[in-house]
Amino acid sequence: MASVRDRVVDLVRAASILVVVLGHWTMGALTQDATGAVSVRNVLEVSPLLQAATWLFQVMPLFFFAAGFANATSLWHGRSLRLFLSGRIDRVLRPVLPFLVVWLVLAQVLVWAGVPHRLVVTAGANAAMVLWFLAVYLLLALVAPAQVEVHRRHPWALVLLLPPVALALDQLQGTPWAGVGLLNYVVVFAFCQQLGILYADGRLLRWPPRAWWAGVALALLLLVVATGPGPYPVSMIGLPGQEMSNMLPPSVCVVLVAVLQVSLVMLLRSHLLRWLQQAWLWKATVAVNLSVLTVFLWHLTAFVTVAGVALALEVPLPEPGSLLWWGHKLVWVLACAAVTVLLVLLLRGAERTQRVEVAGRWAVAATVLAVVGLAMVAAAGFADPFSSGGVTLAGQQFAAAPGAVLVAAGWLLSRRPTVSRPAVAQVPGGGGA
Repeated sequence: MASVRDRVVDLVRAASILVVVLGHWTMGALTQDATGAVSVRNVLEVSPLLQAATWLFQVMPLFFFAAGFANATSLWHGRSLRLFLSGRIDRVLRPVLPFLVVWLVLAQVLVWAGVPHRLVVTAGANAAMVLWFLAVYLLLALVAPAQVEVHRRHPWALVLLLPPVALALDQLQGTPWAGVGLLNYVVVFAFCQQLGILYADGRLLRWPPRAWWAGVALALLLLVVATGPGPYPVSMIGLPGQEMSNMLPPSVCVVLVAVLQVSLVMLLRSHLLRWLQQAWLWKATVAVNLSVLTVFLWHLTAFVTVAGVALALEVPLPEPGSLLWWGHKLVWVLACAAVTVLLVLLLRGAERTQRVEVAGRWAVAATVLAVVGLAMVAAAGFADPFSSGGVTLAGQQFAAAPGAVLVAAGWLLSRRPTVSRPAVAQVPGGGGA
């Protein structure tokens, strides 16, 4: 069994979040039509040759691989279900709650200040988008104890079972049963989590390099088939106009991406361990992990802030994907990074606050409330907090304010202090027990 602290897992977690952040900043393309209407497009829409790059840079599978390692080691090292879930809820929601308060207030202030409603809608939707991932993260924490128990009895069962289930659920996209297909958020990322559990118990470490090279080759071959003659889009990020999506909800192609990416990590593992002996790289990894949630929560707010300044100053907006657009993009990314650093310095306190460990009596119910609330806010956006709108999930639209209330209720319900001691620095899916 692997130790509780694994430096490669820490690096994978930190790097995966940074790749997501840089990906959002890079792919986001602010546009303004002749009427002055502003929208945010994805550069992959106009640069299809870049879509295959998402097989490497859509790294959510790696994050849930790291989460699987951490969830398994936490449960194996004596944490009860209540303590485990309460810890995960507290770790995630402490920085989320101020984020919700700030944006619910800010959206109304922008409207009262005379900012056009369509801009507030765009800003609020983009800022709230990060919360869907945290909803899935807590949902995976909820199923982790059952996965660990199945793993104890039949270690490879879920690795074999989950991909065909994901493939079957894919067939529901675009049908009246599409809402059932949302189960793939659990099925696909539970597969990624299961790979992390297998890594945690040392099974993946026993495989020779040739097995991982075979994993890379097989995953690439199946991805080419699935996205070539097969019906799936090349991009692992949802784009307008697609008949099927690889991420909304995740498809079986994300399973193949997980195999590809984990195989590459295992091939590079010895090199990564050697590199992590360098003090600067390890310190940077620790620093990112200590503020990883704050970075993730606020990086799209930074994007919105930079976009607002650009519009206020009437900065010309080049055609997305053009040479001039790519030339501007470096300045754009640096500006977003500067704003994010400032926000992290101001707001990281919630993430680093010492916590009282609890074993919440209603930890399972609290997790469900938090998951539902986060999903509601992510779908609705912040522009009209008391009105249903935004993205439709399973045929329903939601309002942000009730969702935020459920998130707060979930956090409060999970709190029943039992023992007070200094908190161990953790991250979502963190290696600390």
